[in-house]
Amino acid sequence: MLTETSSQSLGSAAHSPLPVQGGRPDWSQLWSGMVQGQPSASAPPGDLLHLLYQSIQDALPWQRFAEGLRGLLGARNVVITLHHMQQTGCDSYVMAGIADDPIDWQAVEEEYRANFMALDPLRLDRMAPGQVERLTLHLTHSHFAEKLGFTDSMRLCVAEPQGMRCWVDMVRCDAAQPLFSAADMALLRALVPHMETALGLFARLQRHETERFVYESMLDHFGLGCVLLNGAGEVLHMNPVATQLVQRVPGLGVVERRLRLRNRAVQRLLDQAIEKMVLAREQGQEEVNGEILRMGQVEDHLLGLLVQSAPVRHYYRGQETPCAIVYLSEIHTPLQALQPAKSHSVQRICSLFDLTRQEATLSLLLACGHTIAEAAQKMQIGESAARNYSKKVYGKLAISSQADLVRVMLRSLLFLR
Repeated sequence: MLTETSSQSLGSAAHSPLPVQGGRPDWSQLWSGMVQGQPSASAPPGDLLHLLYQSIQDALPWQRFAEGLRGLLGARNVVITLHHMQQTGCDSYVMAGIADDPIDWQAVEEEYRANFMALDPLRLDRMAPGQVERLTLHLTHSHFAEKLGFTDSMRLCVAEPQGMRCWVDMVRCDAAQPLFSAADMALLRALVPHMETALGLFARLQRHETERFVYESMLDHFGLGCVLLNGAGEVLHMNPVATQLVQRVPGLGVVERRLRLRNRAVQRLLDQAIEKMVLAREQGQEEVNGEILRMGQVEDHLLGLLVQSAPVRHYYRGQETPCAIVYLSEIHTPLQALQPAKSHSVQRICSLFDLTRQEATLSLLLACGHTIAEAAQKMQIGESAARNYSKKVYGKLAISSQADLVRVMLRSLLFLR
């Protein structure tokens, strides 16, 4: 669950003055053209929209927008719910409130769910996308609202095309303040299309972030380092494996944002390969064979490098655009997932091939390159016992040699996570 409180208002970050009346913006000036109580279709303030679109990229998304909206509306508290689960109460939300607020808003939410939500005709799951409502008539006459000192509240609901929804609740708890006005409601209605767009962008960013995590975790799983370079050959990003290799392998490092090798001959070849891949990308070549390099063995480290052109994205250009990729692999290092010390790897091999733990352990040791004698020693069993286990494994897997066993274990690597 995401929760946060803050007293920051939009005024502290705004770049253009807003007409103010009674300590908050005067929407009667900002929202001209009111005819018979119907607001004009003027756009919301640019500073608020800036916060809306910028805050979806923050570590705590939507927080700055919630703070800005609270400041503009003079609200006691603003809550933006990004995921609502009526049955379990597992909402994800961000909250902006006044400093040192004596009201425990999390406790308020729990009490609302326990004693009031079932009677609320405008609870979150009953609102339609684009709906904007004043909740005063439903809240201020209740014991729940009176105890908290609610004087007025508003709620809106938005959705993006893939089904993600977002709700925004604004509350006032000061009898000296006027009720939310028709202009305040007009502001929310004008925000709806912008919030729908922002929510769609936010959902897409989250999906891409999830996909990136999945693909990066696969690279980590296979022990493959990945370094993204821009057109100048400067490092933009390194995955965890690449970072560990740079820290661990002698003669490999990053100096002034550039990948550096102690071996000058290999460094020249690396620089030439990077220039070739960057040029191929700039020329729009879709398929270019990568360049394989090898950094000679140094202190038991044998490092292989593959330099590849980054995919061409015609509408994504700039100095910080990935143009080349350097893949790194420490050739002599056994893959961690194949180590029998990882109990889940042993268990999964047992499940995949109906092996006993001893048979699975022996299979992994042989797949890592150990001989029968070495595997027996590591398992603290006799060599004859190890050979008997291997024969049982061969029978269960319908194979006839250790080479076949290595092939099967390597193909099973995908599942050993």
